[in-house]
Amino acid sequence: MNSMMIDVTHDHLLTKAVQITQPADGYRVGTDAILLAASIGTNKGRILDMGAGVGGVSLCAAYRLPDTQITAIEKNPDMAALAARNITDNGRDEQIRLVTGDVMAMPAVMANSFDHVMSNPPYNDVRGTRPRNRARAMAHMGENTDLGDWVKAALWAVKPRGTVTFICRADRMSELITHFETAGAGETLVFPLWPRTNSPASRVIVQVRRNVAGPGAMLAGLVLHRDNGSYTESAHHIMQGGGLSMTHPARVKGGRKT
Repeated sequence: MNSMMIDVTHDHLLTKAVQITQPADGYRVGTDAILLAASIGTNKGRILDMGAGVGGVSLCAAYRLPDTQITAIEKNPDMAALAARNITDNGRDEQIRLVTGDVMAMPAVMANSFDHVMSNPPYNDVRGTRPRNRARAMAHMGENTDLGDWVKAALWAVKPRGTVTFICRADRMSELITHFETAGAGETLVFPLWPRTNSPASRVIVQVRRNVAGPGAMLAGLVLHRDNGSYTESAHHIMQGGGLSMTHPARVKGGRKT
């Protein structure tokens, strides 16, 4: 299908700093993309965005981290075409390189080459009801892949001691961490995302380092909404382009990052 035949909407993120053209139906860019992009804490190096969709995560990261170089890989040709359009429309052609390809079969040159890998993988349980919309189904549940496959791909692409950051459903956190630790990643950081105060976390951000065996930590996390549905002050800061604090407690001395 030609991407020009898809019904699209023209939206924006980060207080209109990022413009997004995306399908009117199916998977749409939301707060997960902004939160994931906010979890990368260093404005240098090479970043890989696995399963980039229409480019929402990459573009949010590029806006906040202008000195990084980002590679975005997306399998679906229609989504990749929209990602290419969005990259150009936001003036990021020099910073973001788009690869139309399968995360499970990335070019050999990409092995061990990224300082940071980030992904919003298909994280819904495959035993659940599969959405009828094919694009939404692939985004939520994948296609003949599971979380373990995405973990292996990320650790294949990241440099030794580099960071890998996933956002996923809270009820799959232990499964995701087990995959990472089995594959040799450590210093696991868990950042819970609560919809409201006194509500169970719905999402978590999990960050690990390849070939690092240190202990992990549960971080303070973020409450997204007040009782009236508006963003909390901290969440509003993120939605405007701010960053999340993903620092391991062992790397903080006297209140300062080491």
